[in-house]
Amino acid sequence: LKSATSLEDLKDGSYENTCYRASDLKRGDLVEFKVQLSASWIFQISTMVAEFSEMFDQSPTMFMESVNFLDLYQAKNANKIISKLLAGLIPVDGVVSDYVVIADGEQNLIVHRNAISGFPIECSELRIVGVTEHLAYWKDIRRVLFADNEFTMLCRLSKSGIQNDWNPIKVADIFRDFAPDLARQIETSSRAAMTQSASSKRADMVEPIAAQLALALARYKDRLLSEIAHDVSEEELVALDRSIAALLLENTSAEGQRAAFAKVKALIEVSTRQEIDPSVDFDAREAVRKSLDLPLFPRSQNFANEPKINESSAFDEEPKNLLDVEVIAIYW
Repeated sequence: LKSATSLEDLKDGSYENTCYRASDLKRGDLVEFKVQLSASWIFQISTMVAEFSEMFDQSPTMFMESVNFLDLYQAKNANKIISKLLAGLIPVDGVVSDYVVIADGEQNLIVHRNAISGFPIECSELRIVGVTEHLAYWKDIRRVLFADNEFTMLCRLSKSGIQNDWNPIKVADIFRDFAPDLARQIETSSRAAMTQSASSKRADMVEPIAAQLALALARYKDRLLSEIAHDVSEEELVALDRSIAALLLENTSAEGQRAAFAKVKALIEVSTRQEIDPSVDFDAREAVRKSLDLPLFPRSQNFANEPKINESSAFDEEPKNLLDVEVIAIYW
């Protein structure tokens, strides 16, 4: 494949098999590309949340000090909605290996990489997006969609030309007549909820009071158990951890915190069949509060200098060069 020497050379007609006008691609056209394939972000995060939730349920003590329980609770609830909306479909998103997009005034050209290797020109990647059926995969999807391997995709265009947005949640289109913007709202809100724990911006923020309280309850449990002359089996400890992790910690006021500590104390007394001395209870509470700097009156804390997250800007992205397709086959 010869290389062009300029953009005008590229458009002179002798590169018809390696240079295409995006406007010439019509709905229903058959296309085939080599693609570095992966699942769409929403399926990747959904899978990650499901796998992590299962590991946490099996062994909560391993993650007790590193998990933000409020974020995990929100992510699990969001994942239930996403799984329902995906309805057995897996949205895929892949980068085309051999072709790139070049802007030529108001139109876009789809050009083979080798055709522009002879001269420098600004280009951007071309992406293939579409939905596939989970049951249609004959190999483990983790080997196909989570390893960024290259596959050849045979597709039929669902929309003409290049698109700059795409919503992987196709079920939301059912409600288009009643709520035209529902798909976009679901995508934005689910992305915010399910990536909240992973946001790098949160790393420098003051830890939420609910997360501090959850960690305080875990350490409070450990201190009380150390004061009780009773051997707790591994099964009893796991059951106790699960019960504590299941507590809803939405109320972090002074009354809410006292109620949370009281619930944990009651759980331990039921599990060990021993009554905890009030002085031991008080000492354990104060010790964990001091070690974690947990305020009794959260509203009195000065969060004036706490950095703010602009949720909308966190997900603003540059327009992408997308080919919206119906996938016919994926092979190598």
